[in-house]
Amino acid sequence: MPSTEPQYFEIVIIGSGFSGLLAAVRLQKKGFDDFVLLERSPELGGTWQVNSYPGAEVDIPTSLYCISFIPFPFSKTFAPQRELLAYTNHIIDRFGLKKYARTNQTVTSLTYDESRCLWHVHTESGEHYSCRFVIDSSGVLANPHIPDINGAETFKGAIFHAGHWDHSVAYEGKRVGVIGSGCSGAQIVPAMADKVSRLTLFMGKAQWILPRSDREYSPLERHIRTLPGIRHLIRLFVFIFYDIRFIAFRRYPLISRLAPFMKSHYRRRLKKQLEKYIQDETLRAHMMPDYELGCRRVIPTNSYLPALAKANVDVDISGIDRITPAGIRTRDGKEIDLDIIVYATGYYAYSDMKRALTFQVFGKGGRNLNSEWESSAISSYKGITMAGYPNYFKVNGPNTGSGHSSQISYMQVATDYIVQAISAVKADASIRAIEPKQELQDAYVAEMRAKMQKTVWQEGSTTAFYRKNMCEEVTSLSPEPVTGFILSRRWFHLRDYNLLK
Repeated sequence: MPSTEPQYFEIVIIGSGFSGLLAAVRLQKKGFDDFVLLERSPELGGTWQVNSYPGAEVDIPTSLYCISFIPFPFSKTFAPQRELLAYTNHIIDRFGLKKYARTNQTVTSLTYDESRCLWHVHTESGEHYSCRFVIDSSGVLANPHIPDINGAETFKGAIFHAGHWDHSVAYEGKRVGVIGSGCSGAQIVPAMADKVSRLTLFMGKAQWILPRSDREYSPLERHIRTLPGIRHLIRLFVFIFYDIRFIAFRRYPLISRLAPFMKSHYRRRLKKQLEKYIQDETLRAHMMPDYELGCRRVIPTNSYLPALAKANVDVDISGIDRITPAGIRTRDGKEIDLDIIVYATGYYAYSDMKRALTFQVFGKGGRNLNSEWESSAISSYKGITMAGYPNYFKVNGPNTGSGHSSQISYMQVATDYIVQAISAVKADASIRAIEPKQELQDAYVAEMRAKMQKTVWQEGSTTAFYRKNMCEEVTSLSPEPVTGFILSRRWFHLRDYNLLK
């Protein structure tokens, strides 16, 4: 039976993905070891422990999609899920993080005790923790989006979301339907096409699909790429290349004429690829986006379009009428028999405010962050702290997502800022807690909105997971290049905060 008395730790970290592990490592490096890692899954690892669907891999080169000070001998340019999970476990083992972790701990609420300046953390299993600081590193890609399709409950076969792949279900030789053609769908289809008897992709909106430079590394190259100096130089080149791409998504006055040339180039490349692989003219026309490059996440892949051309792969663009006991009925009246249905329909991220936070957060005076974000503007200071919620720090907070580069770069900056903040508070015995000054938070939100208005994400007319309610303000992505994000958060300033003593 869970104890009725709360277990006290100075710091509670929620989530054990890259951001949670980064926070733990940074705390260790500062000599702070009175912390606990709470993970809702049975195993540590976050995204790459949970997302184990066929074909899962990162879409950013692993020379950049890794922690800058923790090298790993990845086998190819874009690492598959198994290697990213191995990298995660390497971090856990290297820094001895298992001793700090508690698994099967699904947090249900955080409640701030103003009289004691402590947070109370409650979990689904009945465990109760109290702490001085909370580092919320629960991922924005933690809540799968499952569309409400009539008849889903009647299907006689296996049905599941790609983010919760059922490995007990064998798909070899089966008839498989994949609903969704975004990033996960574009990875699942080529990974399964040669192994199933028939695969039907139920395609939604057109996506920007671009070829990528991907290759295997020799054993010697794998070793060389981990060496100090060499790996830092490679990382710098890749970082610069990806951050320069930000000009395609932001309206910079001096280089505004360059972006159309870039986008025209990519449109010609996609048109050429579609003509090569997609013979059906109606499908080919459907797959050419009618929105600006960048309004939705670009899909870098060399295998997706060839997979759609295979004889045993069908693509439906008419839409789904309903799921039947035997399969799926399309809007144009086709009855498609299936053994397995996979939802490759992504995650809510910050598109649905009821699900943006995976637990309830109650701050000063009983304020509720969930309802505040749902009913009004999503406010934060630097995407990390929130007025009214002292000593609560969010990694991957509002407007800190990457639309063009590696999310780990943003995570490194945020966790460094957070640990700087904790260090500053601990260094002054008179300070019990901090919260950002409301006027600075308001100014920051206004600045982010102004910057966002100059991006394709906010100007674009298409729906997307990174927008509130899919079509309103951009709530997930950052309107800054990584360089700007780093410079604006490189140093923590105690003067930006109200000091609770």
